[in-house]
Parts: sequence; structure tokens; C-alpha cells
Amino acid sequence: MLLSVGLAFAAGIPLVTIARRIGLPPILLLTAAGVLMGPGVLGDAALVDPANLGRGLEVLVALAVGLILFEGGLTLDRGVLREAPVVITRLLTLGVFVTLLVGTLALVFLANRPWQEALLGASLVVVTGPTVIGPLLKRVRLNERLHGILHWEGVVIDPIGVFVALLCFQIAVPEESATPIIDLVVRVLGGSIIGIIGGRFLLWLHRRDLVPADLTNVFTLSVAVGVFTVAESIRSEAGVLAATVAGYTLGFQRPERLRHLRAFKEEIVFLLIGALFILLAGRLDFERFESFGMSGLLAVLAMMFVARPLSIVLCTWGSELGWNERTFLAWVAPRGIVAASMASLFALALERANPDDVGFVETFTWSVILATILLQATTAGPLAGLLGLRRKHPKGWIIVGAHSLGRRIAHFATNQANVPVLLIDQNKRAIREARAEGLKAIEQDARRPELAERADFARFGNLLALTDNEDLNVRLCDIWADMLGDTNVWRWGGEEADSGSRFAQGLPRPGLISAEMERGDAKFVVDPDEHGSGVYRLASINDDVMDLAPPEGPSPLGLHLIREADYFRQAFLPEGFGPLHSDGIDGILNELMDRLVRARPDIDRDQILADLLSREQLNPTFVGDGVCIPHTHARGLDERVCVLGLAPEGTRYGPHQVRLVFLLISPTGDPESHLATLAEIGRTCLDPSIRRALMDSQSGIEALKVIRGAHA
Repeated sequence: MLLSVGLAFAAGIPLVTIARRIGLPPILLLTAAGVLMGPGVLGDAALVDPANLGRGLEVLVALAVGLILFEGGLTLDRGVLREAPVVITRLLTLGVFVTLLVGTLALVFLANRPWQEALLGASLVVVTGPTVIGPLLKRVRLNERLHGILHWEGVVIDPIGVFVALLCFQIAVPEESATPIIDLVVRVLGGSIIGIIGGRFLLWLHRRDLVPADLTNVFTLSVAVGVFTVAESIRSEAGVLAATVAGYTLGFQRPERLRHLRAFKEEIVFLLIGALFILLAGRLDFERFESFGMSGLLAVLAMMFVARPLSIVLCTWGSELGWNERTFLAWVAPRGIVAASMASLFALALERANPDDVGFVETFTWSVILATILLQATTAGPLAGLLGLRRKHPKGWIIVGAHSLGRRIAHFATNQANVPVLLIDQNKRAIREARAEGLKAIEQDARRPELAERADFARFGNLLALTDNEDLNVRLCDIWADMLGDTNVWRWGGEEADSGSRFAQGLPRPGLISAEMERGDAKFVVDPDEHGSGVYRLASINDDVMDLAPPEGPSPLGLHLIREADYFRQAFLPEGFGPLHSDGIDGILNELMDRLVRARPDIDRDQILADLLSREQLNPTFVGDGVCIPHTHARGLDERVCVLGLAPEGTRYGPHQVRLVFLLISPTGDPESHLATLAEIGRTCLDPSIRRALMDSQSGIEALKVIRGAHA
């Protein structure tokens, strides 16, 4: 038992990893491993023998299916069914009925099976499932409409398929203790009620923060296991439905505390899927497939070439789908772990009721799974290319940050370049303002990678992280680079990092720029860039240029963010400009303060001078190249002020020789603007030609012209 379970869990994830690397559906490698290590090939020397687990296999499979479906319930957003296209609604209703009907008829008339067994076998293959559709959609980049149809069909059809399978199982194998209808009601009603109670209980706990944050993930999964166990103890097969309902109940509400649960439960589910496929494939016996015969093969072909195409014809009747899209949908319907697990569960139950049962239902289900994976999943990519259904790299942009800066970039991209934009923010007010301006915006945590799996995200292939937190922007680029590519993620930030091209480095944080725009201190100016190639960029950024336009699209206008009054230019007082006649820190600061007082007689000269002298004695503000920027804050000021003194060669400022001395005084309580002004003065003086032009200026007006030219 230990060898079987241990090898299954140990080999599952490595095989999934290898399959992804070589571009194969993981199910193929997992199934092959299970068969090769199982008794069907190795006989008594089997490394993985599910029979060693006894009833434990049934428990493990049932519990794993419950957790997989609980995870599936958390993948749907509120209102998805209401907003889903008509085709999806039909696939989940009419499509399920057509598949069930055709499958039953095929098994009865082609495979010569009793109608009860045929009904049960057909019910197990009505599901596609996200465990096979999800990886396929990531591998084959379909157009947005097809992506949405296949994704939501795969997610929503799982619980519907479980319900249909339970109903058919009850009809096929009724218990003597109750009539089928009563037993069905007990299973469905009991499982649903327990699932709702469990989901609401989790919501109540999380909303009141009764669960420690570090235990949220494991606590939620433990409750899911408890819900499954309670329902299963009341009536067998009710636990699967209860876990599904609990997942939906919790998933529709999406409490904030569960935002990190998705990654954790996906890892658990991948581990379970890998181990389950190996264990369940170990049950397969080649003799069963030999006895399956041509009649069984014809039934499998009927599911692929009759049931699915007929279902698509009826479900897409009158829709806007083109013939190529309908052809692709008619071909692609791979089955996955839910079908295999439910088949094994029912097969085990049938074997207990009838030891002579040869497992036809399980063999039929696995035949459909392998056939659809081999023929459909592996050919989906070439078929999509042949039919012209692959989407090019989506030109849309996700902007994280719905502040004024993010909204203005979104307006320009949407209106001028016809580029779709989605704003993401957790600030309710910013989202309301964005929506009021006619922009598409959602209140979400952009660190949630599952957002990329939503159908409406298919049009977005680029990310711009514009939060005020540089570390968060880097983290966002790390997350989204895995899905969009390293070259398609951008961020605001001043430091180099592994992920995300820097955007607007050296400029103030986006929140401060947004505040400037709201005050009218900054605005957008639309103008072609100097090379005529068409880029959108921020003013004074020369290294990294963020191209928001699709390469194949028309060359757009350039987008520059400039300030009507830059920090330095806004603070500069031309009347305070002039040559210095003093030497040393004390003399220079006294002389500059006298000029400042003449321009602003309302300031407290003595207090400011004392602060400046104290700071300079401790740490002189010499920045190199003969430039010094003494600075401080003052109460009572309503704006920043800056005067410039020109010192002759050899003038001493503490231990240094200075030529340009900028004295900056800012209002108390505005540290960001103060630091931004210091940064702009420093950047201005980095250019030797600008330093020389300032030293050669004959008046404050000439100096102001030099500063304006430096920031034009």
C-alpha cells in the first residue's frame, strides 16, 4: 500500500512538469506511467497496485474528487452564468442532454449493453472539465470568444456532470432500502444543504477574522474535507455534491481573506490529479480493452463524431459563431480526471454489487478519455492554426492603479489608439471614478494569477504596474510575466529588477503625479516623438520607452506627461538669483537667506537659518561638481521656494569648493514634493552644459530660461 501510494504521489508532479516541457497533455504521461507500473504490465511485481489499497482507494478517489470540485467552485466569478453567451448556456443544458442521449443509444445499439449500464456509461463522459481544458487553452491561444466558451463550459459542466452521473447511477443501481426517487432526493437535497451550510460557515468565519491568516488555506480545505465526510456518512456519493456546492457558495462570495487560497489549492489539486491518474490507470487491464472489441470502439467513435458535433450544431444554431469556430468546438471536447474518478468510483461500487462485473463502464470511460486526449487535445493547436482561430498577442493593456495617472493613460490608449484597457485597483473610490469616466475597471487584487484565466482577460496581453509601492510593482511583474512574457510587463520604479521594464523611473510616484494632475500642475500633451515612430512615454524619460501600440497597428501619436510648472521651475525665484560675495557655510547661507526674505518677507528668517546651519554642520549638502543644495522645511509656507547663488572659483562651502548653491525651502508636511524638487535640481545639474549655462547667466530671467530648456 505504501509503495503504491508513495510512488503515485512522488511521480505525479514530475510527470506533469515533463509533459508541460515537451508540450504534451499531462494525462498521457500519467496514464502511461500508471499502466506501465501497474499489474496490467508487471503482474505480481507491480510497483503501483491499486488493489493493495482495498476500500482505501475508493475513499481516496472520492475525497480527491470532492476537493477537485470544491476547487472548481472557487474559479467562477459572481454573475458568470448571467453574463455568459447563449452558446454556453445551451452547452450546459441542451448539450449535456444530447451527449447523454447519443451516448446511451450508442452503447445500447452498438455495444449491446443493457440500457441501465449504457445510461450510466454515457453520463460519465458528458463532462470536459477544467483540468484538461485549462492547460489546452494555455497552450493554444484561441480567439477571445472561443476561449470563453471552452473555459466556462469546462468549469461549470463538472458539477452538472456529477449531478447527472449521480442521477444515472441511482437509476442503474437502485438500493433496496429506498425507492430510487427517494434515495436520489436524499442524496441531492442532503448534499446540497450540507454544502450550503459548510460554505456559509466558512464565509462567517473569514468575514469575522476568526481564522488566523496563516491558517486560512489549510483551515478552508479542512472544512471542505469535513463537509464531504459529513455528507458522505449520510448517503454515499452525496459528499461529492456537497463539496461542489460548498465551493460554489464560497466562490461566489469571494471573501478577501481567501485571495491567497487559489495558489495553495491549485497545488494540492495538481498533486491529487497526478497521483489519481497513476493509481486509476493502474487498475486498467489490457484484457478488458481486448474484450471491449469493435462494438465498444464504435461507441467511442460515436461520442466523438456524432454526439459532440450534433451537440454543437444544435447549441450554436442562430449564433454569431463562424463555421470555423463551430468546427473547432465540434472537434475539441477532451475528458479528464473527473470522468476517470467518477468511473472508478462507480466501477468499485458495481464490483461490490456484482463480483462478476468486468468493468465495462470504466473501460468505456477510459477509452473516451484516451481517445479524446490523443486525437483532440494533441491536434487542437494545428487545427486552430489551420482554421485561423489563433489569436495574435493581445494588444490590450492591464493597468494596475486607477488613480488619475492610470485613468489618463487609459483614456489615451482607448480613444486615440483604439487599444482596450482594463484598470485594476482595490481602491473603491478610484474604481467608481474610473467607471464614471466610461473606463472598464474592476476592484480586485492584481496579485491573483487566476484573473488571467477569466474569459474577459483574453484580450489583454500587456501589464503596466502603476502603484506607489515599487516592491509591489516588481512582484506584479513577476506574477504576470509568467503568463504574458517578460517583454510585456512594465512598472513604475526607480530600481532595476529581474521583471518588468522600468517605466517613469526618476519621476515621482504615480500617486503624486495624479495629485498634480488633479491640481492642474501637470497635464498630458499629445505630440509625435522626435523619431516619428510613435510611442507613448513620460516626459524626461529617455532610456525605457513603453510602446502601448500593437506592432502591426498604425503608428500612433506619442504620449508625453509634462508639467506646466515643474517642481524645480515652479519653486525657482528669479529675483533671488545673483553672485555670491561670501565664503564659508555661514556667510553663504546668510546671504541667500537675505535674498529669500526680500522675495518672501513672511518667512521666519532666524528659525530657518538656524535649521539650515544645524543641518549643514552635521551633514553638508554638497552633491559634487561644485553644486550644493542646502534645504529644509518651514512652517507657514504655502509653496516651495528656491534661490540660486553663483560663487566665484575657489569659494569654500565647508570642506568643498562650490560654484552653484541652490537654497530650497518647502512647506512642512510636503516631503514628497520636497524630495522631488531636490531630485530635479540634481538631475538638472548633472549636465555640464547646463551647469555652465547657469554660471554664465547674467540675470534670474536668463537662469529661468536655462532651467526651462532643461525640462522642456
